[in-house]
Amino acid sequence: MKYDELLNFLQNVGKDPSRLIFEDELTGIFNRRFLLNYFQYKVTWDAQQAHPLSLIMMDVDHFKQVNDTYGHHVGDQTLVWVGSQLKEIAGDENLAIRYAGDEFMILMPQKDKKAALQLAESLLQRVREQPIRLGEPYTQKNGTLRISFSIGVASAPQDAQTGKGLIQKADTALYYAKKTGRDRLANAAEIVPQDVFPKTALYQLEKEKMAGRRKQLALVSDYLQKFSGGQNQFLIVEGSAGMGKTSFLEAIRRNLADNKMIRLARAHGNTQELFSPYYLTTKILIELLNLRADGGVGVFERLSPKEIAHLANILPQLGDSVQVQLEDEPKALREGVFSTLLHFIPAILESNPLVLLIDDLHFIDEASLVLLRQLFQSRQFPLFICGTSPDPREFKVEEQEVPLKTFQAMNDKELDIHKISLTPLTAPDITDHLQGVFPQISIPQNFEKRLEQLTQGNPLFLGEILHQLVMDQKIILMGQQWVMEPSAADDLPKSLEAIINQKIAGLDEESRGLLHQATTFGEDVALSLLTGGSEAKEARVLEFVDHAVEQGLLSSDFQLNDETIRFRGKRILEIADRGIQPEQKRQLHERIGNYQETLYQRRLLTSAAPVVYHFKLSANQEKAGVYERFQAGYTNKVFPSVPI
Repeated sequence: MKYDELLNFLQNVGKDPSRLIFEDELTGIFNRRFLLNYFQYKVTWDAQQAHPLSLIMMDVDHFKQVNDTYGHHVGDQTLVWVGSQLKEIAGDENLAIRYAGDEFMILMPQKDKKAALQLAESLLQRVREQPIRLGEPYTQKNGTLRISFSIGVASAPQDAQTGKGLIQKADTALYYAKKTGRDRLANAAEIVPQDVFPKTALYQLEKEKMAGRRKQLALVSDYLQKFSGGQNQFLIVEGSAGMGKTSFLEAIRRNLADNKMIRLARAHGNTQELFSPYYLTTKILIELLNLRADGGVGVFERLSPKEIAHLANILPQLGDSVQVQLEDEPKALREGVFSTLLHFIPAILESNPLVLLIDDLHFIDEASLVLLRQLFQSRQFPLFICGTSPDPREFKVEEQEVPLKTFQAMNDKELDIHKISLTPLTAPDITDHLQGVFPQISIPQNFEKRLEQLTQGNPLFLGEILHQLVMDQKIILMGQQWVMEPSAADDLPKSLEAIINQKIAGLDEESRGLLHQATTFGEDVALSLLTGGSEAKEARVLEFVDHAVEQGLLSSDFQLNDETIRFRGKRILEIADRGIQPEQKRQLHERIGNYQETLYQRRLLTSAAPVVYHFKLSANQEKAGVYERFQAGYTNKVFPSVPI
């Protein structure tokens, strides 16, 4: 395998490359992946004054009634007809896109709002005048079906300066068109905010992702200052479930994302791979390779054949490039892999400073910990490590102590490991958060104290309550003033579990099945894997994802040609998992495990080994299942200089 082929392969880690296509499988027009990729790589967002960009977003009015009345076959026929109409009216200069379900778009590069409004009006008129001609058995009943569109129009830079912002503005305008009667279009620039406050409020919640962590972020800023002065730093952010550890790490990432002087890499621990040596190192390597303009090809070309062979032990896709036979003696092999990594990682970075953010650091494998310690102490490049972890007293997986606990006990003073604790929010923290989300909001008296008592200062629970209040329209916009209805204090849910279970119960059967499948994959999953592991078409999966995001169950982020679907918190994942019946859970784990095994055998899955899921029957059965695979690698308790 050539190195450029390998690196293209590694870019798709955790994805199903066979599904990373830019064409909608039903209509044949572009899909959402194409749109997001276009925004990421084709649009220069700081030059939109000279290069305007417009977006027409629409959906089919009362499309559910089409499916209910005529059946899904006619529903699909309708969507295909819509796709053909959009492709025809878009012409060669514009781009027709199926976004999700019955939501479609026309993207108009180099076109301003006036041109977009004219095209949207032409589209409305065309659909009104041209009914869909149905085949058998509907020909005896006139054989035609009339539909209409609701349309929202937004342009950059007039309405937004980012791809996500442009979609949100067009979506808000579409919402207004539907709210005011359907079969019409709405201009994002002409909408009065209070007329669309439910949409506006949801987008406001999305912007303010973290509450009450100014002091802790200030500490991180102090450590970053020391890092910029040449001191390596090792931080562990601790907190109980729901305290916002992942959100805190994401806030650090956002603050550093535009810093061109550093290399910023992310990784997260996985309980299933806890005892698999170097599994987290593999994830870090892939992140670092993808940060380089050449994808690391130049570094690979400078490695010796023996170093390539050693790297193939943790990057098995290098197997085709191995030209030498390595030593059979296990200790010599371990030393070779370790020394190769100590040389390879600095070569990738070319002495640039590295900020490494590791979520769920307590699930890091022992070998990766020892490697990070050596890199930290060797000072071959500036290194800032920040990871998240629960309280150390919770460090246990069944009867095994996780490697991080032993590592901290032995290296705390030597590495000067700093702890940052995420404590429960106070009433003033909650007030600051409310004001940050909804500026100048008017709230009922003592409402913050009641929220503090009810949530016990848990940010995840607080966020779900605010989301529920927005969905129930207890937070509204009156003129320029956000107002929380006095009755809101009387309708607060009693627990986080009650909120999540109510949301899950409100999903239709197919959506609940997709949520359960996402739960089986874990805290996050690529859209391509979620689709590949199900029997649903990607557009239907996207429709589910958008609804679950709106409900506050999931979040979605686009990176490297695919969307990553994440649960908004580990507690939400746990609650969703508890709602799956035992037999259904067993079947899901078996099906997903077989799917990933198939990808691995076809060399489409880029883990060192496929993740094998085990249904949790009991403590003893679990111990005999998932940990058995890795037990041979977990024998070195004292952390010598060379890992096992």
